[in-house]
Amino acid sequence: MKESFKSLTWKQTFLLVSSTLFFAVAIFLIEIFLLVTEAREELSKTQHELIDSVEQPATNAIWALDNLLAAQTIQGILKVEHVGSAILELEDGSRFVSVNNGAPAVNLEFFTHLSAELFGDLKEISRSLYRPYYTDVNGDRELIGTLTVFYDTQELTNSLISSLRFNLWATLARAFLLTLVLSIVFHRFLTQPIAKISDAIDKIDPESPAKHLLPVTRSHSNDELGMVISKLNLILIQFDATQNKLRKMATRDPLTGLPNRTLLLETITVNIQRARAQEGRFVLLFIDLDRFKNINDSLGHDIGDQFLVRVARNLELFAGQVGTVSRLGGDEFVVLADGIQSPTLAAEFVDKLLVQLNAPMQLNEHTVHPAASVGIAIYPDDGLRAEDLIRHADIAMYSAKAAGSNQWAFFKPQMTERAAVRLRTEASLHDALENNEFLLHFQPKLDLKSGEVVGCEALIRWQKEGRLISPASFIPVAEETGIIIPIGRWVIEQSCKIIQEWKVKYNLSMPIAINVSSQQFQDASLVPDIKQAALRYQIAPELLEIEITETSLMNDIESAIIKLNQLKSAGFGIAVDDFGTGYSSLSYLRRLPISTMKIDRGFVSDLPGDSAIASTILMLGKQLKLSIVAEGIENEQQLEWLQKRGCEIGQGFYFSKPLAIDSFEAKYLVPNHIAIETSS
Repeated sequence: MKESFKSLTWKQTFLLVSSTLFFAVAIFLIEIFLLVTEAREELSKTQHELIDSVEQPATNAIWALDNLLAAQTIQGILKVEHVGSAILELEDGSRFVSVNNGAPAVNLEFFTHLSAELFGDLKEISRSLYRPYYTDVNGDRELIGTLTVFYDTQELTNSLISSLRFNLWATLARAFLLTLVLSIVFHRFLTQPIAKISDAIDKIDPESPAKHLLPVTRSHSNDELGMVISKLNLILIQFDATQNKLRKMATRDPLTGLPNRTLLLETITVNIQRARAQEGRFVLLFIDLDRFKNINDSLGHDIGDQFLVRVARNLELFAGQVGTVSRLGGDEFVVLADGIQSPTLAAEFVDKLLVQLNAPMQLNEHTVHPAASVGIAIYPDDGLRAEDLIRHADIAMYSAKAAGSNQWAFFKPQMTERAAVRLRTEASLHDALENNEFLLHFQPKLDLKSGEVVGCEALIRWQKEGRLISPASFIPVAEETGIIIPIGRWVIEQSCKIIQEWKVKYNLSMPIAINVSSQQFQDASLVPDIKQAALRYQIAPELLEIEITETSLMNDIESAIIKLNQLKSAGFGIAVDDFGTGYSSLSYLRRLPISTMKIDRGFVSDLPGDSAIASTILMLGKQLKLSIVAEGIENEQQLEWLQKRGCEIGQGFYFSKPLAIDSFEAKYLVPNHIAIETSS
């Protein structure tokens, strides 16, 4: 015979409601007893205080047979709460004065009996009144009258019942709290089994769910909980069958053995369904290894593959406890951290993850120092689909990479718009090269002693739809996408061409300095590009100065020294731009074949107040026999300070903003010089 179904809900409801009602009724009865006791004590106390307060004036009124004084005395008694009437009687029992509050309200017989039962013995209080200041020879006092005060106990009973209404609400509130307490009683019966089931669900391996079926306890085999467990186990068995089919597909990365993009999307989708049902959250981390290309290029692809495998194992060991690790391809990994549900925990986890990844690796005879950039997306805040979460975490990763190595960033909706702008800018940059939308502006460089123009710096501008776009808007995108390299070639080509044109047009050899980005400096074709452009336009190499940022040099100092020596031996000028903003080692600085050192505008803007760094750079440049150029001179005080300390060359808005080629030629090449005031 099939065992009858017993509802867990009714089990809990019956026990909880029964217990709560019992305790609520008991507590309410206790409340009534306490309130009645307190009311009786308060009434008795009030009666004695009242009779004490009017005893003396009532005695005086009777002794003087002053009706008016007597009436006034006991009239005040009626103002006391619950007093119904008062009587002053003479010693012979005759009524002297009486007052009352009118006829008492008519109440139901039940309330009348209840009032008599509760306060019948306190309905009235009397006090004998004696002749003032008199005792006979026996020490006895002379009785002159009696004061009796009658109380309206029905009114007191009504007031008490009104108070009990509020106590009833208080009792119900306490009953609610009691219900919560009683819920603990059912912890072992209901909550604890559910908690065990939850732990069992957390331990389910997505790769083999049928091996981790949920346990069914005997006490819940015939209720809703047992039914849920049975259905979940059925789902796990069906899911395991699906997993067996998926294993026949290419779901693993062949190099690292990690799940690939296909399996990652499936896993994220399953987690989304689970999180949606439980109203939960989870975190997706997009990890991109920094400088992996350098490892492949310098150490070879075999070492690069070993490096990726080691990184994959490290990620599995560290992140496997909170989720699954996948490899999308190349140097990109994704951690699906379904064990992390808050941004704070995600940030703490990523900090620890980066520390783990940064541990040096020994690959054959090479020691590699890994670094990574991490983007963080959270379900459902940053996307409701697997593809959206991956894309948004990828966008956040690029934001982290822009902040430097070993950085992380959360996705924000604004990042999507920035990514769209970045894509549009990237496409427009390709078109700009083909449509000749770039042009060069020139800022003069002056000899600070003579005031003569001794050269200029070429600065790229983008003219699009009749307006000039600032380099700050497109240079970062060009560097991220690699378009900076063909743009840099265009700058080299145009600069050499203009040097040659000025030679023919004005019979003037005007040196031009051009900026080379970090990515362009690392490109193998940089030196050949510069040499071929100079040869093509038949210009003297010393008329083209290459400006390299300090940070670009320090990225790979040995490679930088080789390239700079090639340019130096060919006769080109070499300047270190923005000097003082990086972390140059003086030992490397001595080895660099540079001819010019530029003081960053940030240090020039502090002059003449904060001059320590500028003074140090000037002294260092002189000792290394380098030409010193001060950038960003904007006022006369800065100019005078630099002149007095022997700075050779300067540029800045104090002399001129960057000018279009026509304006630059008209202002500086036709007159062929510009004079400035020199300090005495």
